[in-house]
Amino acid sequence: MFIADAHCDALFKIAVMGRAPSECTVTPESLCGGGVGLQTFAMFSFLERPDPHADGLAMFAAYHALPLPRLDGKLPDAPPSELSAILSMEGGEILNGEISALDEFPGVRLIALTWNFENQIGTPAAKNSAEGLKPFGFELIREMDRRGIAVDVSHLNEAGFWDAIERAKIPPLASHSNCRWLCDVPRNLTKRQVQALIERRSFIGANFFSEFLAQGRPATIEDVANHIDAICELGGEDIVGFGSDFDGIRAWPEELASPLDFPKLMDVLARRGYTQAQLTGIAGMNYWRYLKEAEHA
Repeated sequence: MFIADAHCDALFKIAVMGRAPSECTVTPESLCGGGVGLQTFAMFSFLERPDPHADGLAMFAAYHALPLPRLDGKLPDAPPSELSAILSMEGGEILNGEISALDEFPGVRLIALTWNFENQIGTPAAKNSAEGLKPFGFELIREMDRRGIAVDVSHLNEAGFWDAIERAKIPPLASHSNCRWLCDVPRNLTKRQVQALIERRSFIGANFFSEFLAQGRPATIEDVANHIDAICELGGEDIVGFGSDFDGIRAWPEELASPLDFPKLMDVLARRGYTQAQLTGIAGMNYWRYLKEAEHA
């Protein structure tokens, strides 16, 4: 079964924190051991860093040094039969307020406009819900549409989310977000937001961070399945998948500590009665479909 993960932060650990690649949770070995066929590697930085743009360039170089195939050009018709990587950006401040900086990061397929701090593009969910995208944010979305780069609304506040839904021609996605009605934190999506993403035939990757899965207690692997269930109950079985956030989270669900544990999660979903077609979609084909449709858009 093809398994895809829409978000991890291993590049930050390697290129910015100076960790050896083998010290990361996401490694070629752990991905292969868990049966992952496609891993999205995020370039992550934020304004409080001394130079987010330099961080981005360092992570871009680290991505190209990864010992696994990269899908940097046109995607093949079928999902890869061997472990492959694609590139995203988390925190648009890496662009340093310059549209032309996109030229320095060819192959980026998704950009999360903010992280947890306000930047030149917009306001994060961690700050407030009311301030929409800034002029540079609208300019950036237009250029991303032109280049075939999707808007990632994970971390973006609600007003910015609706600006992106209204303005972006390529359907925005949430690469690593959960359901706010199951776990009431600002980083999670409301039912209305999930329904909007379903209507646009988008993608939502379930985040494995314990604090976004359950409140007041450590999360379990069953909690991840609960959030997937909740999206499916709204009609989202064709848009939901995984956005683990491995190497970017400090607490993860019991029995789901690394990519090696993806088969355990698939077993939990199978026991809940999902059909083979549904399992295939959730495991990776929903994300692959989204990437292909975004490319064609």
